[in-house]
Amino acid sequence: MIAARPLLARSLVATLALLPLVPGLAHAQATSAPLPMMTPAPMPTAAGTPVPYPAYGSPAPDVTQQRKRPGVPTTVNLAQAIDIAVAQSPAFASQRAQYRAIAAKYGAEKGALFPSISGSASITRDYGSLGTSTTGSSSGSGSNAKGYLTTESAKATLSQLIFDGGRVIAGIRSAKDADLAGRETLLRQLQTLAFNVATAYYGVLQAKASVASNAALAHQFETEEQVVSARIRTGAAARSDLAAAEFQAAQARGALITAQGSEIAAESTFATTLGLDADTAVNPQPLAANPSQIKTMSYRQSLDAALHLRPDYLAAEHTVDSSKENLRFAKLARFPEITLNASSGTSRTLLTTPSVATPFSGTGSLGATISVPIYDQGLTNYNVAVAASQLDQAQSGLTASRLTVESDVRGALADLISARASLVQANAELQSATVNSQATAARYKVGAATITDIVTANASLSSAQRDQITALYNERLAEERYAYALGESDLKL
Repeated sequence: MIAARPLLARSLVATLALLPLVPGLAHAQATSAPLPMMTPAPMPTAAGTPVPYPAYGSPAPDVTQQRKRPGVPTTVNLAQAIDIAVAQSPAFASQRAQYRAIAAKYGAEKGALFPSISGSASITRDYGSLGTSTTGSSSGSGSNAKGYLTTESAKATLSQLIFDGGRVIAGIRSAKDADLAGRETLLRQLQTLAFNVATAYYGVLQAKASVASNAALAHQFETEEQVVSARIRTGAAARSDLAAAEFQAAQARGALITAQGSEIAAESTFATTLGLDADTAVNPQPLAANPSQIKTMSYRQSLDAALHLRPDYLAAEHTVDSSKENLRFAKLARFPEITLNASSGTSRTLLTTPSVATPFSGTGSLGATISVPIYDQGLTNYNVAVAASQLDQAQSGLTASRLTVESDVRGALADLISARASLVQANAELQSATVNSQATAARYKVGAATITDIVTANASLSSAQRDQITALYNERLAEERYAYALGESDLKL
């Protein structure tokens, strides 16, 4: 509509300039005789809804149609919308899967404290000569008997790490801090999902409020257009007044159609943010008359709270701790390891020629192994260098995260203070514009105001209504941004 206004204004000026050139029109203006309308006014399309889409023009029932989804209420409050998004959002499901892999690594690292137990069983068959045996010849000579020898065995082995310089402990601590960092990251992603849902939630409400406001304005301006036509028929107004009224009514109708399209787009964004199909019938509840406001603090108080609450900053701190332990883990690869080994088993042998089977006999062993690293082709040095680089990156990430928190908190606090002050001024602006519009309309009816006064007053009213709607929802979004910047949330994993 912003781009269309200059064109409409130029059309209005051209129309007013050409009015005296129309045959008989100058005389009609002088005598205030009633005139037929130059062009028919557009009429709303016939549909079952109070305000069909588009309100003026060809109906579009397909794009406005919504489908009910089983298990999803058609009207939801913000908390219900967030619950649906947590259950349905594919992006958050992917983030949860990533965290499960991090948690599994921590569980595996803790297992290194416990002994490892393994079992094995084998059956071995040897073919060929099995040795020398006597024959039945008188000479008593011997020959090699042919057959196969079968060996069966089973064994269980236990291995327990006794000493490694603390390398296992360092690995566990590194995995634990990584698990905490992953958990905090997932929590921040949950908060981000909730913030996105709230943004889309208020976006739909703002779009619906804009449609209702523009529909009321369109009806008001059409009514004023009819009043001007009636005054022209009674000789109380000039024919040029009708062109100005028609212009403003057309402009209001165009704004209504644009607002309707924005409403449909906002509903689609809201549904897809919840992880639902774009045409799912799910709509937010209207705002309460007196919505609760969160308490604001000073910048220093807000920053201190954010540094204790923000999951992404806490995740950065855990990442630094994890990287420190990982560096220690890499350095401890130079220490010797002492391992206790114990095994127990049984075995027997079966001979086919002649057929002989020995009974199972038990076997066992107990001992300790010491492993001393001497030269590993520089692999340990490489791992240490990589771990040190990762620590430097983690520390840089922590600094960057703190700067992000500072920027977010200061900006969100300033936005909230400005949004609340702007809402107060927008309410005052709307009240003043409404009184002025009503007073100007009353003055016009008694001939104390011109059509230019009407157009100006109505333009101010339209602007004031848009400003008030924008300020109202900007204030709610500013509250959400402030809470998001602080990391305040009731959400839990």
